[in-house]
Amino acid sequence: MRDGYSDRAARKPLEIGAATKEARRAGDLLKPVEPITASHTNDEVAQCFAANPTVQNLPVLHAERPMGLINRGLFDNMMSKPYYRELYGRQSCIAFMDKNPLVVESDMTIEAVTALAIETGEKVFADGFILVDKGRYRGVGQVMDLLQAMTELQARQHRQLSESIDYAGIIQSSLMKPSRHALTQTFPDGHWVLWRPRDTVGGDLFHFTEAPGGFLAALFDCTGHGVPGALMTLIADAAFERAIAQHGHDDPAALIASMNRRIKHTLGQFDNAPELSPRSAGSDDGLDGLLVRGWIREHRLVYAGARLPLFRVLAGNPADCEVLRSDRHGVGYAATPADMRWSNHSISVTPKDRYYLVSDGILDQIGGPRRIAFGKRRLTRFLVESRTLGMAAQKDAFAEMFSVYQGNERVRDDLTILGLEWPGD
Repeated sequence: MRDGYSDRAARKPLEIGAATKEARRAGDLLKPVEPITASHTNDEVAQCFAANPTVQNLPVLHAERPMGLINRGLFDNMMSKPYYRELYGRQSCIAFMDKNPLVVESDMTIEAVTALAIETGEKVFADGFILVDKGRYRGVGQVMDLLQAMTELQARQHRQLSESIDYAGIIQSSLMKPSRHALTQTFPDGHWVLWRPRDTVGGDLFHFTEAPGGFLAALFDCTGHGVPGALMTLIADAAFERAIAQHGHDDPAALIASMNRRIKHTLGQFDNAPELSPRSAGSDDGLDGLLVRGWIREHRLVYAGARLPLFRVLAGNPADCEVLRSDRHGVGYAATPADMRWSNHSISVTPKDRYYLVSDGILDQIGGPRRIAFGKRRLTRFLVESRTLGMAAQKDAFAEMFSVYQGNERVRDDLTILGLEWPGD
C-alpha cells in the first residue's frame, strides 16, 4: 500500500496543456538591430558591421517592411575577393542580400517558428530570421536562441507530462486500495500482492472483494502498458463492476461473459458486424483475466479464466505445483464472439492450500544467462521450494529472485501476482 497517499491525492492534478497557456513566442527571442535600406551602399554595410561586432545579420527594409537580410560572414567573404570592394563598394547593398529570408510574426509560437526554420533549410542556421509585427520590422532572431527556447519548452512539457502521469499512477493505485483492505480483512496473514506497472501506470488490475461466505478475487491483464494500458484498466474496471451488479459474485464465468459484451460494446469491436462498429478497424483491445470465487467455511472455490492459468500448491502435496488451465479466448477482442461462454471449474480446498493469480508479464520476462522467458516451470519450482515460508516472506523471496533473474534486462510488461493461502479451521 502506498505511503502518504492521502497527502498526495489531495493535490490537484497538473494539466498537461499547461505549457500552452505559458507558451513562449517568437518575440521573446527578439534582438534589436538597426536596419538599413536599399539606398545603403556596401561600403556603409561594412562600416555598420565594423561598428557593431556582435551583429551577425543586417535586415534591409523598404517602407518598414523586410525585403532582405545581409549575412556578415557571406558579406565579408564576398568583399574580401580581389577587386570586389572597388567594384561593389559604392553599389547598393542588395547585391549581397538574401532576398528570401525567413520572416516570422512576433506572436508566433516557438513550436511554429521551429517548424518554419526546419522547412526553410540550413541557411537559416547562419542567417537567423527577421521578426515583424503585422508585417512591420521589429528585430532579428538567431536560431541558437530558438533551439535553446525549444529545448527548454520540451523539457518543461516533459516534466509536466511526467508529473501528470505520476498523479495518474496515484489514481490507478487508488482503484486497488479497497482490494488491499479487503485482503487484509479476509486473509490477515495469508496473502501477498506484487503489483508493479512497467511504467508509472499500467495495464494490470487486480480486485479482491468480500462476498457472502467468502470472497471474489480477480486479475485482469489488459492489452498495452503505460497510458494506453491504464485506460483499458478503467474500461475493464467499469465492465467488472457492472457485471457484478447484474450477476452477483457467485458465477465467475458469467461475469467474464458479461465483461466481454461490455468491452466489445464500449470499443465497438464486433468483427462479424462491421456496420455496428465503425471504429473497429483501428481497435482490437481487450484483456486476459482470471476470476476466483471462494467459500471459506465450505472449503470450496470456483474459478473461470480467459487465457490466464491458476497456480495451486496443495498443503497435502507441497512437492508439486499444479497449473490449472483456463479457456483460450480473450475478453473483448474483435475476434471473440459477443455470445462467447466461459467455463466454471469447481475445486475442493483444504486449509493451507495456496493459490496464485499471475499476469503474463511475470512469465514472459526475459532474463538469466540464456536470456529466455521466466516461464511457468521456473515459477512453479519457486512456489514449491518456498512453500514453507510465510506469505510475506515468500513475497520478499520472489521479488529478490525475480530481480536477480531479470538482471540488466528491461522490464517488458506489467507485473502482478496475487497469492492466497486458505485459512485453517
